[in-house]
Amino acid sequence: MEQLRLARLGGFEVASTQASGQQFDKHSHDEFVIGANLLGEEQIWLDGRTFSAAVGAITTYNPGAIQGGGARAGQPWRYVSLYLPAPLLAESLGLAQLEFAQPLQHNPVLAAELAQAIELGLSDDAHRRERGEEALIGLLGAVASGARARLPVAADCGQGPITRLQELLASHLAEPPSLDAMALSVGLSKFHLLRVFKRRTGLSPRQWAMQLRTCRAQGLLRQGQAAGAVAHALGFADQSHLNRHFRAAYGLTPGRYQRLLGS
Repeated sequence: MEQLRLARLGGFEVASTQASGQQFDKHSHDEFVIGANLLGEEQIWLDGRTFSAAVGAITTYNPGAIQGGGARAGQPWRYVSLYLPAPLLAESLGLAQLEFAQPLQHNPVLAAELAQAIELGLSDDAHRRERGEEALIGLLGAVASGARARLPVAADCGQGPITRLQELLASHLAEPPSLDAMALSVGLSKFHLLRVFKRRTGLSPRQWAMQLRTCRAQGLLRQGQAAGAVAHALGFADQSHLNRHFRAAYGLTPGRYQRLLGS
């Protein structure tokens, strides 16, 4: 039985597909297509060439490439896909234009990371979707490098842009800016921003913002404010969302934290 999940995420599409013996006639896409094979083997026809993609393979197709193929009849097949407009992918990597020179790479670790990020992007939870977008943008460089695309050297931009973004995030904790707005605020591509921010802080921008929100939540709870009010003030989806992050950070729920303080 075919199961397809599809979502729009930050200007591009992500999909997760589970099927049996699925086949595609020869076709093309206007966008770049990146796929990761998680179960089964895909037989591929691409611009007159044929090859196989096993579990852990990543496929990278340029816009307009004629492709077709699929899995053998009855064979279970599971894969995830990204569909990225050419200008968006190039801009995300800090390039004027981009072309994949190799359509197939075998990288099970990267394939699993892509699948995990896409699962976040397909979530009903807005915060998980944002984390999925951030994770996928951060993985695009590794995918493009494996496809032998020429990437710019990521120069160290210094602490200034990182500090400016931290100030922006700290002042908008209840409504964090989009990744596009973050990149625009510091004059960097999204891909470059994610790389240098993580290099400097050990966290992605949204992870950094979440730890600060959780820290500020602790301060408000210490003052005796109700957990529901704290969650609302700091932009958590609801109290359970606050509970989840607070417990992950501090090992106990907000309610227990306040009860222990009062004992």
